[in-house]
Amino acid sequence: MSDKEKKVCDCGCEHDHCDCDHDAGCDCGFEEDIVTLTTDDGKKLKFYFVGTIEYKGKIYSAFEPAEEMEGVEDDDLIIFELSGDDEETAELLPVEDEALLDEVFEEFCRVLEEDELAEEAEKLDK
Repeated sequence: MSDKEKKVCDCGCEHDHCDCDHDAGCDCGFEEDIVTLTTDDGKKLKFYFVGTIEYKGKIYSAFEPAEEMEGVEDDDLIIFELSGDDEETAELLPVEDEALLDEVFEEFCRVLEEDELAEEAEKLDK
């Protein structure tokens, strides 16, 4: 796979995954976040959908592997640019520019960290 990948940063933006056997019918909720992406050569790969952000006028989606993949670590974050208006049918394009990829990665970390802090604050308010 020629996609660019990044390690999840140490800013606390990692989201948890469980060790359940999702095929056995668990009710952990993570199975709902699994998407299957098809490579140019027709190979189907499973990923956890992390999220989508807008950065500098473009839309980016991030995924983590949901199964073992050659050359990809379990905690790698794979970022694609979305080409098209509809997330369901948009084409996923690899981010070729390393500097831009770093910027988008840092933005994902910032957004995920803000989301976690907001969730923690909401729990405290209850």
